[in-house]
Amino acid sequence: MHIRGWLTGLIVFLLAPCLLFASLWFHSKFEDVGSIDRSLEGLNLIQALGPLMQEKALTGEVSQPTEMLVRQLASFDTAPQEASLVSEFAAFLHEPGVPDALRKARSVASLIAHQSNLSSASTYETSELPHLISHTLLTVVIETSVMVQNGTMLSAKDTINTWDKMLVPVQGGSFKVAADHASRATKQHFNRLSGPNAATLQDKAAAYRSANLVYQSAGAKLLSSTIKGETGADIQNEQLNAVQPDFARTIFALWEETVDYLHADLQHTRAETIFAVALAGLVGGLVIIAAFAIAVALSRALADRTQQEFENLGFHDPLTGLPNRRALLKKLRSLADRETEDQLGLLILDLRHFKKINDLYGDQSGDTILRDVAEQLVQYAEPEDFLCRTGGTEFMLLRPDLSGTADFETLPAKIIRDLATERELNSQKMVLESNAGLVINRPGDPVSDQLLVDAELALRSAKQKAPRKFARFTSEMRIAFEENGEIAKQLLKALDRGDVVPWFQPQIDLGTGDVVGAEALVRWLDNDKIHYPGYFLPAAQEAGYMERIEDIVRRKTLEFAASLAGSSRRDVHFGLNISADILSNAKAVDSLHRQVIGTGLDPSLVSLEILEAVMIDEDKAAPIKSNIAHLSDLGYFIELDDFGTGHSSISSLRDLNINRVKIDRSFVSDVDTKPELQKFTSALINLAKSLDISVLAEGVETEGERAWLKEHGCDVIQGFLVSKAVPETQLGAMILKNKFAAPLTAIDGRSSAAG
Repeated sequence: MHIRGWLTGLIVFLLAPCLLFASLWFHSKFEDVGSIDRSLEGLNLIQALGPLMQEKALTGEVSQPTEMLVRQLASFDTAPQEASLVSEFAAFLHEPGVPDALRKARSVASLIAHQSNLSSASTYETSELPHLISHTLLTVVIETSVMVQNGTMLSAKDTINTWDKMLVPVQGGSFKVAADHASRATKQHFNRLSGPNAATLQDKAAAYRSANLVYQSAGAKLLSSTIKGETGADIQNEQLNAVQPDFARTIFALWEETVDYLHADLQHTRAETIFAVALAGLVGGLVIIAAFAIAVALSRALADRTQQEFENLGFHDPLTGLPNRRALLKKLRSLADRETEDQLGLLILDLRHFKKINDLYGDQSGDTILRDVAEQLVQYAEPEDFLCRTGGTEFMLLRPDLSGTADFETLPAKIIRDLATERELNSQKMVLESNAGLVINRPGDPVSDQLLVDAELALRSAKQKAPRKFARFTSEMRIAFEENGEIAKQLLKALDRGDVVPWFQPQIDLGTGDVVGAEALVRWLDNDKIHYPGYFLPAAQEAGYMERIEDIVRRKTLEFAASLAGSSRRDVHFGLNISADILSNAKAVDSLHRQVIGTGLDPSLVSLEILEAVMIDEDKAAPIKSNIAHLSDLGYFIELDDFGTGHSSISSLRDLNINRVKIDRSFVSDVDTKPELQKFTSALINLAKSLDISVLAEGVETEGERAWLKEHGCDVIQGFLVSKAVPETQLGAMILKNKFAAPLTAIDGRSSAAG
């Protein structure tokens, strides 16, 4: 078989389709231009909404003509059978209430942004602006209108009841979250803008932040007067009503400038794309002509290369078509002897919780997602980059020559963000979460397989932070990994010897001084040393020992609680921190109940401490709430931990039978000396009390904090003012001897953060 002759003919035959491929490429680029034009059209419609929304916010009416805008919305709408732009806009015009009307307008803006793919068309620099325009800033205006409406309503009432007192703190909290989020977003993102009008936009953002402080000061007076007031005459809302119109104008001025900046950026991107198409057409034509001329000359080299490719079939991933880990090792070793001062960068990316995707949608759908991810990553690779799939959900990108590190350092965040864009799988919406690690060697450093190890360590560090985070490798990571490995070895021996045990931090009734509860906290007893959780739990997490540790703490706590049941004059609740993994699994919940019943312990004596954060996402929290309700029905004492830090809604507190809330230390520390903190802490206590829920404050360390909490209705405290965590024998003695019946005097000076 004359492979060279065949290859010569094949090359000539294949060059003709190159013209077709080139035309397809041009078609794709022109589609990009069309997409940008669509985004510009949508942005113009959103901008046309601005004056109407501002007039509605300030006057409660819309007097400007809207017929042309209605026709434009009808022409633009691509999904009239769903949430019609025209119907939503009509609802905005005819809604008499200002907050509800503005919510309709925000819905119109969000629909336009979605249908015009505004976020996809934006550049990396302006990627945050579409959300600011269609949601964040409009939400602040809505919340200011609601706040004024609430103050006006309360000031007209004869008497102020408990639910009225809850109204302003809760809604004021929603306003503060929205307004402060807008402040942070504009400060963080606008300061890195580099366009011609960046300075103007930054000035508008600074004006917004100043106006926000003025408005929040007026809001604080409304909040304080509501908490203390008994009648509508006590409500101080005049200043809030006076500053709200100026604040709204400031927000819309910032909104308008943001729209203008994004518009200019899209126009610039469109011009660059058209120029690139024209240049590529000229260069491509020359390349195709040259290719025909040299096709025959290349056949000899191609024949040799073909033979080599047959030998390299073992260096590629069959699912994605990318090189595999073996190919990456080969590439690194080929760079080992190079003589250059250029830096080398290696990025590793791993998809989180991918097993759940396979379990929910099937392995075939999981494979489809992996191929899609591979295609997305190819778009970020430069010509000299080496992109590969090195494991089940793990990808690596090697950049052999870094002329500068800045662009490569920002690449992980961009990839993580773009992968998290909502996608559709089997007619269901889903979001991919990922983490990334980054290694950049120093100029002149040798290239070796150690880079892969360092990248894995950086990825490990990113996963410890949170989903959608990345980390750059440092030598401290290797030291910590080695230390954790040694700690894990010693921890395994301690687990086998029974040296990992629960200690208990007492909780006392502020009214009587009785011990009414104790929180179980894990300790590692190492001869004369006591190791606290911060020392060994990270190592346990990496080594896979957490389930075993949690089982030991739970089992020994229940056995100890059962041994003390009935021996004290008041019931003592033993607190167990229950993870979201257990609460989301009905079988795990049933197993926990069987374990409690097996010890002979009444479930009412077991306090299940649940982080407030599980209440944030209604969809993800649904099975968790169902299992919490089941545990409550079984008689368990349900305690909401870190109350006030998770922004859970009142409906969550009312839907679940919560027995007690645990106020986080951040709301307790120095509360007796900080008036601003006192407002929020008292609001949290009053909110719980109004729903007949008991209140526990954790981290109490001073007599002043204890006295203030008692005066303002707190029921139970926990912290070093009472006691640090102690062994079960010492806690048993405290309970049996009623050690805290007398007023407290002893204070342990160490921080309760030690656990």
